[in-house]
Amino acid sequence: MKKNKQTIPSACIKKKNAPINRVVPAFIHGAEEINTTFKKLKNRFFLPDFLREMKKLRVGGTSGGNKIKLITDGDDCFDEFIRSIRSAKSSINLETYIFKSDDVGWRIAELLAKKAKKGLEVNVIYDSIGCLGTSPSLFSMLRDSGVEVLEYHPVVPWRKFFNLSFRDHRKLLVVDGKTAFVGGINIGSEYAGKKYNGGGWRDTHLKVEGPAVRDMQFFFMENWFRHGGAIVDNSRHFPKLYEEGKKLLMILCTKSRKKIKPVHESYISAIKFARESIYITNAYFIPDGKIYRALIRAARRGVDVRVLLPGMSDLPFVQHAARFLYKKYLKNDIRVYEYNRSILHAKTAVIDGIWSTIGSSNLDRRSFTRNLEINAVVLDQAFGDEMERVFFDDLKHSVELKLENWEKRSVVNYLVESICYLFRNQF
Repeated sequence: MKKNKQTIPSACIKKKNAPINRVVPAFIHGAEEINTTFKKLKNRFFLPDFLREMKKLRVGGTSGGNKIKLITDGDDCFDEFIRSIRSAKSSINLETYIFKSDDVGWRIAELLAKKAKKGLEVNVIYDSIGCLGTSPSLFSMLRDSGVEVLEYHPVVPWRKFFNLSFRDHRKLLVVDGKTAFVGGINIGSEYAGKKYNGGGWRDTHLKVEGPAVRDMQFFFMENWFRHGGAIVDNSRHFPKLYEEGKKLLMILCTKSRKKIKPVHESYISAIKFARESIYITNAYFIPDGKIYRALIRAARRGVDVRVLLPGMSDLPFVQHAARFLYKKYLKNDIRVYEYNRSILHAKTAVIDGIWSTIGSSNLDRRSFTRNLEINAVVLDQAFGDEMERVFFDDLKHSVELKLENWEKRSVVNYLVESICYLFRNQF
């Protein structure tokens, strides 16, 4: 007896030499499309509210047509720095809190010196406190090679508090006015991996190409001239820019002529309008009352709020101060994780999978009132998805803290945390 042939949907037929991962039933593709459409519809509510709030506060400005690359590995980041500096043709502007005189620092410095000798305009701003441990010979070599070097707020005994308070905590590199890097990575071996024999710190940086680079260049130049930088040839630093991609960005700094703090306000507004999720990764997380209360309100209205903080820190005092608030987070349904693979130094967040930020700003009082910081806010669904993937990958190397266990910690730990939190504003 002849058997009836079964009809197989064409979407499930594997074509000759076709990759296995392309053989997906049509109904799965349909489900994915529905999910993507649903996300887009949902986020149409978030973005208008957020942008309307930013406009009301007169904070920042959007810049479309950008191409961006997320960098979560120190070796990859320094590879990008070196490649961009080598390809520079007119100008290089570097602003960094720390510029170490280690292997990575000298390698970057020698590249900058070589470019200056070839006639490029090369400008460097470094922070006096951040570079206390840096050999003066590194900056002398840069100056002798034609690099213009500016020390931000030098430590001097005849000024109030030795001029220690206000620091330049930015990490910004702009090449030819067309390519820029912003994030949490300083110039030092601790951020590098095996390739540069580094310490493997976990940090995040962003590469930007397109119109938003002009805003980043502007912030560098504003700081450069405000603190006595040499005259520059604007044509080398502000070329005509074209659209390189489709990403929408806002470039924000923590200082403005008004009392409004753009990075702080962007966080408050994004948290306020969150409907689904808030995922924060931060090295020094001691939020002020406004951010703290905004997070509590978000958790109470059903938003999935999670914070990823360092299990190991280069600043134990700050870590103890941050831990003082853990109990309050946990009691209010904010999930807390500590990253234990290496020292966590990243300053990022992703909200509702559409609002993401990468930059130098921690969520603490110093970043919003005493430091010069810079963050990029990316308003894009696909990039938000990528940020969420990185966040959940980091959670695999973390431990989630539970209220019942946290309440059992020793009295000594509690006292240390209380004291550190009490004096948190002094550091």
